[in-house]
Amino acid sequence: MWTFFVRECCGGFVLALLTGAVFGLGEHLRRRGALSPEQSRKLLHIGGCVTALLFPVLFHSHWSVLAICGGFFALILCLSRRGQLHAVDDVTRRSYGGLLHPVALYLCYLLATVYTCFAFYEIAILVLALSDTAAALVGERYGRFRYRVDGNDYRSIEGSFFFFLVTYALVHHILLLAIGMAPLEASVLAFMIAVLATLFESVSLGGADNLAIPIAVMVILVKNAHPDLHAMTFQIVCLAASIAAVCISMRLLGVMQGSGRVVTALLVYLASGLHSPWWGVMTVAGAVAIHNNKTLRLDEVRTVLALAALPFLTVMGFNLAEKLGGWFDLRASTPVYILSLVVSFISVRAYEKR
Repeated sequence: MWTFFVRECCGGFVLALLTGAVFGLGEHLRRRGALSPEQSRKLLHIGGCVTALLFPVLFHSHWSVLAICGGFFALILCLSRRGQLHAVDDVTRRSYGGLLHPVALYLCYLLATVYTCFAFYEIAILVLALSDTAAALVGERYGRFRYRVDGNDYRSIEGSFFFFLVTYALVHHILLLAIGMAPLEASVLAFMIAVLATLFESVSLGGADNLAIPIAVMVILVKNAHPDLHAMTFQIVCLAASIAAVCISMRLLGVMQGSGRVVTALLVYLASGLHSPWWGVMTVAGAVAIHNNKTLRLDEVRTVLALAALPFLTVMGFNLAEKLGGWFDLRASTPVYILSLVVSFISVRAYEKR
């Protein structure tokens, strides 16, 4: 017991030194003006992810990782409130990505611990580090064709395209060379992950992609730990059908805007493709009913994301329960999913009436 405690403390000390060095370098370069706000932010983003790759080596308990991530969460929150973290807070847009980053790291490590799949953890963190950074930097430097996400928040087609390319190449090569997956299965799984991660990145606001992207990658990898080519092909077809059906039908009905339709399509895919087609039907029906209710500002993607958050967590929870314990009962889970849709609507409407 004492040896275990000392080993975990040593791991924490090493990680604190490395992370402190990364933060110190980023802050120094930002204060001297050597880096732009976006560049300094991405330097810390990559540095934090690189140090997080050492979690499986330095720690043997997720409680140690929780303590480390919790400590960095508190530190970032404290320094940001005091205005002392220029390398993170000098960007013009409002972002909580710095706070969500340690949360995502711990949740991914926890999933890796539960399912004993630390290789998947490394993939999720590398996607967060490299794909997200490539999208931001390419979009900032070369982004000419932009699309509106919400308010004054825009993304570029060039940035999203590079996010897809980097994610596909990264996931494919690791699955093929490091994990030893068959070439065709690795290609199909990498393509599915790249498409889904790109869609999540394209509608994430306020740094939420720091949480959504690695969790989405982890869940997909865990779900396909033993890849079935027919099942993955079905998932891709289901995703394409969900996007086409939702976006076309909602455009004809005049329901929501572009980003809101993508969020709804993602939820429909997750509900129908990963659990039950009836859940997808209920999701579309709920979206149309909420739009006709005219009590929420569905032209804002923030509202649609808030509405989708609880149903999304419900779908993920049932899928992970199925993967972990083999539990699958539509008669029991369907009322819970319907309740999540109702509670989500009531909660968001009550918040907007404040």
